[in-house]
Amino acid sequence: MRPERLGRLAGNLGVAVNVVLSVLKIVVGIVAQAQVLLADGLHNLADVGASLAVAIGVRVGHVPPDSEHPYGHQKAESVAAKIVGILLLLAGVEILYESARALYFGHEPIPGLVAAYVAIISLVLKEGMYWLSRRAADLNHSKALRASAVDHQMDVFGSVAALAGVLLARLVAPYFDPLLAMLVSLLVIFSGWQLVNQAVADLMDRFDDRALLDALRQDAASQGEVRRVNGVRGRYMGAQVLVDMEIAVRGDLTVRAGHDVATYVKETIMANHPEVAAVHVHVNPEEEA
Repeated sequence: MRPERLGRLAGNLGVAVNVVLSVLKIVVGIVAQAQVLLADGLHNLADVGASLAVAIGVRVGHVPPDSEHPYGHQKAESVAAKIVGILLLLAGVEILYESARALYFGHEPIPGLVAAYVAIISLVLKEGMYWLSRRAADLNHSKALRASAVDHQMDVFGSVAALAGVLLARLVAPYFDPLLAMLVSLLVIFSGWQLVNQAVADLMDRFDDRALLDALRQDAASQGEVRRVNGVRGRYMGAQVLVDMEIAVRGDLTVRAGHDVATYVKETIMANHPEVAAVHVHVNPEEEA
């Protein structure tokens, strides 16, 4: 299966799985009086919107450049990842509030055993979705799919906490149910903060891959006419990198010769680094540089 189709499958399947699990957990959580399962269901409900955002981000990110978006649409994936993070933060705060409220007022009924079965089903499905989304993210170099994989992984931990909460509430003490629900909420809040922080960094063009920048300098310096690399900057466009570079050459070179040097540097960089989508090379005379 082609990487793009696998990415769409992971996004669409993520929506379907989250819809089924959110409905199942909320219904069973209410009927079986399992606070931790209900909390996990609300988390999955937020994931429905998050998965839709990821699916849209992946689809839009593959739209070719046009006159209004000459660099392409890959930043749609960063926008999608930010939406995922915000939804997770909101869901986490809601779960934390409701769980703390139940624990404070002492409303701790013993959950039904069916809640444990639902938690096991969720654990298996979410583990499978994690590996599918991770594989699709690696093949597509997709930040949105990688964010979705992280979300599915957090859901696995949430399902484990739900299972533990139900069993401990039944076997030890009822207060373990809302107590473990609070743990689920903290996992959700943490994962949401991570995604929002990374998405904001990408949208603000933060670039801290020093190893790549050093490699780009070495590629440029491999051209014999390049006297010095004056500067190199990078920024993310979705999963790809755009590069701006300044090099210094002898001042007596012709315009054609300087252009040929810049072309060599550009082609060398793009051949050695598939993640680099575009390179702009500005040529300065060595004396001015």
